[in-house]
Amino acid sequence: MDVAMKIRLVKVPRRPSWPAWAVVLVGAWLGVVALAAWLSARSGREVTLCLFKLATGKPCATCGATRGVLAALGGHAWQAWTYNPLMFTILAIAAGLLAMRVLFARSLRLELTRPERRLAWVLAIAALAANWAYVIVYVG
Repeated sequence: MDVAMKIRLVKVPRRPSWPAWAVVLVGAWLGVVALAAWLSARSGREVTLCLFKLATGKPCATCGATRGVLAALGGHAWQAWTYNPLMFTILAIAAGLLAMRVLFARSLRLELTRPERRLAWVLAIAALAANWAYVIVYVG
């Protein structure tokens, strides 16, 4: 018999071990964003980084995340959240979990039963679809 969902606080190393490919990927993304921001400032036109939007004319589910990061770096947290609510909610949770790990050497572990995992996937897909609809209608 499956036991219900459990959330545990576990002891972990303070410094996460990030794979080199992830560090390189984030660094490359930051470089591309910096280049796009520079080109936008020089040309006076917005530079679109989203390949999906370039191909279809419609924003992807994560469109607005780059503009949101730039807004957040400029001190405009609410504006950043309005660009892509799901991505910034996930980033806020991830930042909180990272801070908990670095400051207290603790992490949350979520243990789900098989039916709970299925439900979590359904809810995640529904949240992604709702966020995508929001991005299409309000962010463009």
